[in-house]
Amino acid sequence: MKKLSIILLSSLFLLLTNCKEDEECTDIELAFTSLEAEYGCTNTPFQMNIDLEEDFTIISTQETFDTLITGSCTPEIDFDTYDLIIGKKALGNGVASISYEMIQDCEDESIALTVTVVTDDTEIAPNITYHVLVNKLEFDETVNVEVTVN
Repeated sequence: MKKLSIILLSSLFLLLTNCKEDEECTDIELAFTSLEAEYGCTNTPFQMNIDLEEDFTIISTQETFDTLITGSCTPEIDFDTYDLIIGKKALGNGVASISYEMIQDCEDESIALTVTVVTDDTEIAPNITYHVLVNKLEFDETVNVEVTVN
């Protein structure tokens, strides 16, 4: 009886293990916030500036933030909790809206931030600053940023 119990338990373990391997991998939507939500900043796409061109950076300290960022939004950020992903994008028209999506790939755990800018018909050609505050990244974690303009 003891051998039968061991065989049954072993078979059950193998069956459960194989089921887990067959499960589909699901990407994870990551939470983020903004300087508007956390610190009351306003109109950051136009009121905040960083010396970048069509690029982004990750800021992890207040000293770096104070050195690189100018404009009306310069709060004391809780960099023990957050990292700031910030970048610039040149546009051919005005801005109707900006939205963000941040996904962690389930297979390789890479992080992708998608910034979607919807333009309007105005003939303003702004350089906008986009940003998100994310939970503190691990030392070796990287983020890929893609900006799409519609």
